[in-house]
Amino acid sequence: MKKTVIILGCMDSKGEEYGFIKNHIERENLNTIVVDVGVMGEPVIKPDITNIEVAKAAGADLIALKKDNPTREKISPIMAEGAKIIVKDLINREKAHGIISCGGTQGTTLATYVMRALPVGFPKVMVSTMAAGNTSNLVGIKDIVMIPSVADIMGLNKISRIILTEASGAISGMVKMEVEKVEGHEKPVIAITTVGITTPGAMKAKEIFIKNGFDTIVFHAVGSGGNAMENLVREGFIDGLFDLATIEVVQQMLGGYLAASPDRMTAAVDMQIPVVIAPGAVSCNTFGPVESIPEKFRGRQIAIHSAMFTNVRTNKEELIALAKEQAKRVNSAKGPIEWFIPMKGFCQYSVDGGPLYNPEADEAYLETLKKELRKDIPLHVRQLDINNPEFVTEMAQHLISMMKKPQ
Repeated sequence: MKKTVIILGCMDSKGEEYGFIKNHIERENLNTIVVDVGVMGEPVIKPDITNIEVAKAAGADLIALKKDNPTREKISPIMAEGAKIIVKDLINREKAHGIISCGGTQGTTLATYVMRALPVGFPKVMVSTMAAGNTSNLVGIKDIVMIPSVADIMGLNKISRIILTEASGAISGMVKMEVEKVEGHEKPVIAITTVGITTPGAMKAKEIFIKNGFDTIVFHAVGSGGNAMENLVREGFIDGLFDLATIEVVQQMLGGYLAASPDRMTAAVDMQIPVVIAPGAVSCNTFGPVESIPEKFRGRQIAIHSAMFTNVRTNKEELIALAKEQAKRVNSAKGPIEWFIPMKGFCQYSVDGGPLYNPEADEAYLETLKKELRKDIPLHVRQLDINNPEFVTEMAQHLISMMKKPQ
């Protein structure tokens, strides 16, 4: 059976380009579904799903809307929502196997809004005038392939034909490519969170999990990493969580560079998968070079991580607030959950003799967590540092035992 690529975009202003893309994809023996979100004029090529149908999916009457002469800013969110609903439905019914779009600022914003709602592993290609800049807000935590258009997308020319041919080839190849099948049954997957200053512990944990027959996915807990992990837990890709580095929560609270979203540490709780948690690197609030540190954090212990990043020591009051917040995020857990606290150092910088050594602040964190954490959630306190193999081994073995118990 032929696979199908969704072509999403404005068939009025970019119809010539989308016709070019459609022809190239269909030459690769693939079907296409053209979804029109254009509202400025008549489509240049005939869509399979019209702009009226797209608006209707979002609960709007496009003809009535256009009578009011709405701005693109007002109508674009409606078309984006409708397109998202239609595309997700096509995927759920196994009628689509990839998606491609091209556009400028508004077209890219709309198309990537739809793409970010799609599962990891579903092929997504976006040709954009914005692809050579900061695309973090467009890509988010999804596997969207951004291709710079080089020139503006306004008709076919010597450059645009090259770029759009490459993009058509990319989505066609991605759709045709079969994911490698694992011999026998799929192994259970454990997610591991870490940063550079907890890496030895993460590596030891990974080694233990692999020896015990688990697959692992390691997430760099720099904000985007934690967000990606939470999303994959909710999508059902993760069977257990080794949350070694919860640094992203304190950074979110204090405005650090590594802040995750406010729902960090909630996915495993909501999905009721086994989870073990440690306060990895919460002794750090991260900023850029030393001169970028905000005034209110100056004068504290610091560790220069690299020329680009400086870690500022979190104080007693901040760790008390963190413990309260973390307890609040997990206290509703109905699935297996345990905490491990390494009192000899929450990261390699905060061990005795390290630049961020502050045992009083760490002790305040522990005492607050004891008070705030639900009493039936196990809290294991060890006089070891977070990278100590003995500490990590116990933590990993507890997670393995939790995962082997019938749920």
